[in-house]
Amino acid sequence: MVNFALLSLINMITLKIVLITIAVVSISILALSIRIVLIKDGKFPETHISRNKEMKEKGIKCVKAMDKIEHAKIDQQNKYKNVSVIK
Repeated sequence: MVNFALLSLINMITLKIVLITIAVVSISILALSIRIVLIKDGKFPETHISRNKEMKEKGIKCVKAMDKIEHAKIDQQNKYKNVSVIK
């Protein structure tokens, strides 16, 4: 036999957990958006390295950009190493 009181208790606990989870997520989203809402023309801080002012000041660049620069240097150094002269 199914104990309806126990099922009702489990459903109430599940409902409380779901409601608490929704409340915590809502508060977290609100806390993250306070800067955007309260500041005129507010927006999230720039997190991409190539567009971040503080990173530029420190001379830190994006890994992809640094890789392209290093490959270009290597290609320039190796440009004429495999050239043979035909007589």
